Amino acid sequence: MPRFNFVVGRDADTLSRLASIQDLAGLVDADPAEAAAIFADGELVWCLQTYILLANRGALSVSCTNALDDGCVNIVHSDRLLNIRGRPSAFVVCARADYPKRHWAQHHIVQNRTQAGPAASYIPHWVQPGLRKRDPRRRGVLRVGYAGQISRNLAGGVAEWEALFRPHGIEFVLLPKEAWHDLRAIDVLVGVRSFDGRPHDTKPPSKLFNAWHAEIPFIGGADSAFRQVGMPGRDYIAVRTKQEALDAVLMLRDDPARYRDMVESGKRRARTYCNARIAETWERVLTEDVARRYWRWCRAAGRERALFHAMQSFGLGLHGAKQIVKRLA
Repeated sequence: MPRFNFVVGRDADTLSRLASIQDLAGLVDADPAEAAAIFADGELVWCLQTYILLANRGALSVSCTNALDDGCVNIVHSDRLLNIRGRPSAFVVCARADYPKRHWAQHHIVQNRTQAGPAASYIPHWVQPGLRKRDPRRRGVLRVGYAGQISRNLAGGVAEWEALFRPHGIEFVLLPKEAWHDLRAIDVLVGVRSFDGRPHDTKPPSKLFNAWHAEIPFIGGADSAFRQVGMPGRDYIAVRTKQEALDAVLMLRDDPARYRDMVESGKRRARTYCNARIAETWERVLTEDVARRYWRWCRAAGRERALFHAMQSFGLGLHGAKQIVKRLA
């Protein structure tokens, strides 16, 4: 079985310190600011966090470096791979996250099942480290919360959500980065990216996972990722408009039995989507899908190197064209 090398773009001293972290949940308690900086950074979430969790399990040979390494499988975040370009002698798996695929990578890891295919494997996003559940002593629905990046991820503005619930005596809270994990004082969690029905096929279901583990009802939009893992109406509520979002919250407030049922359904689903199960998925994908592709790559070195140059040229040209279109728009 090959070694799996997670590439993280940090200087040697910083990377050595980050890679030595053993307890991610403990880091959240010990240094909330540093933890927030890690878990808000896509490269650190997908590469550093995965390295730490897999290294702790000890089932695979894993390493974490700041450069590509020949003779192993390199896992690189999509944005980092765009910057370093790659080379024909290094086998690369692109952790796509929210970014475009890199055509010159030999394989992709994706966070939404619609992106999966012969050269791309789906792996669920990790649960938020150090997650703190809703305080069981809370009663009623008094506070609706959002935990995550706002830009392109929260429909409307914060002021609109505040105004939506204020007349009903319900507070809308935007959690700061250093408190994304702390859901003790949240009664309902929302994750609506847009009200236009778009499926957002590049996005993960991580906010739904977090709600399940925090034992809080979740209200989401039309994201395909939510439907891939959940059952609307049973373990989360899907809404298409602000009025539907308001109605859902008021229903949960006025029907405590329905609130409890949704929490219990989420708790059952959380057992399927926990970090131990997600780590098992990583290990299966790396040792099966990725390893098979790696050995094919090794056996056809000449052809693979020629293919790399062609696909890199195509991929960089496509990226350049997209940037021109964006500037013109």
